Amino acid sequence: MKIIHVANFSESKNGAVYYAIDRKLSNGLIRNGHFVYDFSYREMAKSLNTFNRKKAGAKKMNQALLECVDNIKPELILLGHSELIYDETLSTIKKKYPSSKIAMWWVDPFDNISHIHSRIPLLDAFFATTDPDYYHALFLEKTKFFYLPNVCDDSIEQNKSFENTEYLYDLIFIGRNDKKRKPFIDKINHLENIKFKQFGHTKNNLIVGTEYMDLLYTSKMAINYSRYNNISLYSSDRIIQLTAQGLLTFTPEIPNMEQLFSKDEVVYFKNFDDLKYKLKYYNMHDEERIKIAKAGYEKAHKEYNSTLVTKQMLVKIFKD
Repeated sequence: MKIIHVANFSESKNGAVYYAIDRKLSNGLIRNGHFVYDFSYREMAKSLNTFNRKKAGAKKMNQALLECVDNIKPELILLGHSELIYDETLSTIKKKYPSSKIAMWWVDPFDNISHIHSRIPLLDAFFATTDPDYYHALFLEKTKFFYLPNVCDDSIEQNKSFENTEYLYDLIFIGRNDKKRKPFIDKINHLENIKFKQFGHTKNNLIVGTEYMDLLYTSKMAINYSRYNNISLYSSDRIIQLTAQGLLTFTPEIPNMEQLFSKDEVVYFKNFDDLKYKLKYYNMHDEERIKIAKAGYEKAHKEYNSTLVTKQMLVKIFKD
């Protein structure tokens, strides 16, 4: 098929976040034998106005997308986080090319979804990294709702931390110091006999690109702790970046998360005291740490790789 993938792609960051999900999904679609045209809607919008501002160039960007569809005539328009794409644009595509499918994926919490509500009737499928039973109740209009696991990519997540023997850190956490997480992470900073380091909580401590991937390789263990840890099946993509790079990953007991990773593939914790005990235990027991980390790595690359996941997405999109 010919596919137009409308997503961020962070081109202005010059490869700093090459491991983001938009590129992984495009990689998977290409490996499945399809032509994929990456339409970087934000960069396009910025380039189409004098002030280099996204919103100022949104109208021209939408026109450029319509021209792109005319030129390629894709069987699928796959939307990522595409808040600047007008409903009118999608409606025009539907009317002009009724056999073409339009689908969308979403990997954030459902905090800011005003632009999604009105486009739901125009979509043939909607995928999110949250339990469909949770998020479909947020929308008055309905379409085909599906779960999308956070994906890894064999060409991106190439390291196996569990094979390393010289670590810089026993434990790391990558994430912002927002109000929901800061009290919990601050407690970890006071743990004794564990070399802990937090990254990404300030602009000065941000780590990206290959430097980020190297950090994962030189760390034994990591914390997966999202802003929301009580929503069924939801986690940030941190969980896949950690498991797919072979770190022993500690995660809260997120509802139904054991459907994705068993207790033999990641370490679940109930509260801080439970986490504290398990961190100290696995930091002292390398054989058991490596066994679980390796199992998590194998699960991530076997079941949540971009080639398999995008193949499953296409089946769901085109199933009548």
